[in-house]
Amino acid sequence: MAALLNNQTQQNCLLQSHHSFGRLKSSVNTFISDVFVSKIHAFIEWNDQHWLLRDVSSNGTWVNGQRLAHDQVAQLNVGDVIAFASKSGYAFEVHDVNPPCDCLIPVEHNSAAIELEYFHLLPSKKSHNRVLSYNSQTYSWWQETLDDNLSQSTRAAELNDQECLDIDGLTWQLQINRTIEDTQLLRPNVTSLDELTFLFQTSLDEESTHVVMQNGEEHIDLFTRSHHYLSLCLARQRAKDMQAGVDDSEQGWVYAELLAKDLGFDASHLNIQIYRMRKQFVDALNNSCESSNIIERNAGKLRLASKFFCITKGDKIECDTRQFTHQESNQHVSQYVNH
Repeated sequence: MAALLNNQTQQNCLLQSHHSFGRLKSSVNTFISDVFVSKIHAFIEWNDQHWLLRDVSSNGTWVNGQRLAHDQVAQLNVGDVIAFASKSGYAFEVHDVNPPCDCLIPVEHNSAAIELEYFHLLPSKKSHNRVLSYNSQTYSWWQETLDDNLSQSTRAAELNDQECLDIDGLTWQLQINRTIEDTQLLRPNVTSLDELTFLFQTSLDEESTHVVMQNGEEHIDLFTRSHHYLSLCLARQRAKDMQAGVDDSEQGWVYAELLAKDLGFDASHLNIQIYRMRKQFVDALNNSCESSNIIERNAGKLRLASKFFCITKGDKIECDTRQFTHQESNQHVSQYVNH
């Protein structure tokens, strides 16, 4: 992420997509305590390709010793030195010109900023792990706590730009730089989980499980991963409930504590497995169609959100829900084998 080095304090200044410098502390992103610096002195902005510096001051802005004309724009490069109010004035050196990203920035400590992925685990040594997830439908960040008490419901809380989080006694501030346009450009052609089919291939001893996600003619390989066995178990439960004629809203729910016991996991390990599955799914779909909700949670229970999947064990099809319509799926499941 883009950063300047404050030559006076030797501290990093992490750039927001529209970043202001000046003496009016309440109105700028970077405050400069210098009477020769204007209240709003200059802006640095991202234009989708480059970082651009624009001077709006009374006393001027210099780049590498050259003064900019008032309201002139200059493209910034690594190594450039920016001075405010005079050629030898308050100076910053450009250290990074990568595009802006959503991140957690340290507040009053020297830790490195945390660049946020769409689905980001925040581990804790003193409390519960947390997950930050970006909702591409509402263009907002949400926080979930991975509670080791599996009987508790997991609730997500929306986070606001500049909101502070405490992680093991350190304060971090959420800095949102992604634009709605950026998010829309990343979306693939998937608008609903119902458009997807999951193809499970598990070995005869069930020691390895491979998953491929199908969207029409497109196949997205999710490879062989240990966390796929968890989703396989949830798919089997949903198929079993389909066969039994359970109502759609009640299909597939499994108590998390019971599932953890059956898999030989403690609560923390189960939460991590769920996180890994959700993250892989989010990454594969670029966070489209509420992809982080592939595992649904409610009142201490879990289920696989998808109703369309095919399970193959060895070379034998165990069940395939694709051949049935929504109405039929509550009554039939092809060749289901109890597990």
